[in-house]
Amino acid sequence: MSKDIHIGDLVRISDMVHQDGIPSSRVAVVLSKPTKDSYEVVGRNGKIIRFHECFIDIVSKVDDDDII
Repeated sequence: MSKDIHIGDLVRISDMVHQDGIPSSRVAVVLSKPTKDSYEVVGRNGKIIRFHECFIDIVSKVDDDDII
């Protein structure tokens, strides 16, 4: 089942995944959707990393008014 994740959403990376570059807070912003079921995110550390949607939980949805 696909999650309703959009570019600009604030997300949290699951504790079930371990990868270099994950910010200590595990909170990031969605930058792009390079494949059908994965997303590139960036955290406060500035590193861009890719995760399958099953490892991403939405913290806050981007508002339509916020989309540039």
